[in-house]
Amino acid sequence: MILFTAKPVKSPKTTTKVDTTLAKADTSTKSPKSKKTGTTTTAASSTSTTGGTTTTTTGTTTTTTPAIDFTSGAVGSKLTKNTALRSKIETRLTALGYTGTAYQAAYGFKNLGQFVAATNVSQNLGLSFEKLKVQMTGLTVKADGTVLKANVGTDGKVTMVDPALVTNAAPTKSLGQSIQTVKSTVVDPTAAAQTATTQANAEINSTTTVSK
Repeated sequence: MILFTAKPVKSPKTTTKVDTTLAKADTSTKSPKSKKTGTTTTAASSTSTTGGTTTTTTGTTTTTTPAIDFTSGAVGSKLTKNTALRSKIETRLTALGYTGTAYQAAYGFKNLGQFVAATNVSQNLGLSFEKLKVQMTGLTVKADGTVLKANVGTDGKVTMVDPALVTNAAPTKSLGQSIQTVKSTVVDPTAAAQTATTQANAEINSTTTVSK
């Protein structure tokens, strides 16, 4: 009797290939262009890595510059209280060709006396009030309320720019020095400044109401 021994059957090898590669998602977002509205927009991004996937998140921070209240401050508040003086100054500035308000004209001056004296010099000597103001304060205010500041460029030229863009502010001058700069033919700018200051003090005193 012959015995047959069955050979074991080998199981076929089964290989399952698992794709463990993670898909890289496109998370970039294009920020829309912002219109010019007096605001500053700053883009910020952060990157994080989780399980081999890198995600970039883009955010936008918007900074809005508040509008300037020209009626506030040391000079503006005094003009608000002294309506007689304000009316007189407005009439004077209009005659001199100034197109802004008395509040805008006064913006940047250290005190009421300095401002009124500058308007007097402009009237007495026929000088541009705007040019005098730039020399004395380094500032100018456009009719729409936009404030510009004097900046000295690398070439030595002075230009009026957005205050936030100033890299080298132009030095300010006294009333007498400003007269000399705007009109060098004035014989005695110091005397002219003193005369205008005396007039300013008289105008302020005559229009100021003293509370009892």
